[in-house]
Amino acid sequence: MPASIRWGGIIALIQSAIGFAYALFLIFREVTGKTDPSIVYTTSDANTWVGYGTAAFFILVFGTVAAGALNMMKGRRWGRGAVVMLNLILLPAAYYMFVEGRILWAVVTGISAIAVLGMLFNPRAVHWANTAF
Repeated sequence: MPASIRWGGIIALIQSAIGFAYALFLIFREVTGKTDPSIVYTTSDANTWVGYGTAAFFILVFGTVAAGALNMMKGRRWGRGAVVMLNLILLPAAYYMFVEGRILWAVVTGISAIAVLGMLFNPRAVHWANTAF
């Protein structure tokens, strides 16, 4: 297994840890009764589920990516697709952060996504993915 696969998995695990931390933040915010004024709610009951639903989505997505990264780091091909998909989604997210004035977050997100994609699509990693069992 190429070292780039291992390093791509490590970065994906860090990205997943950040996603889990944000999910915990959303749950904490809901438990303490905080709301997001930028979200338009149709009913007062809908407010309760917005943070929990987003947190559940983040846990599901980043849990899949973390499991895939760990599996990929063990030398198995499963998980590479999940890691690639997350990082393809993070590229436009980094652009959105940049446009919104969050330059540091945009740079960190964009560089991490480009690094992972470069690590998983270099010739040795692609050859490994095509021949590994």
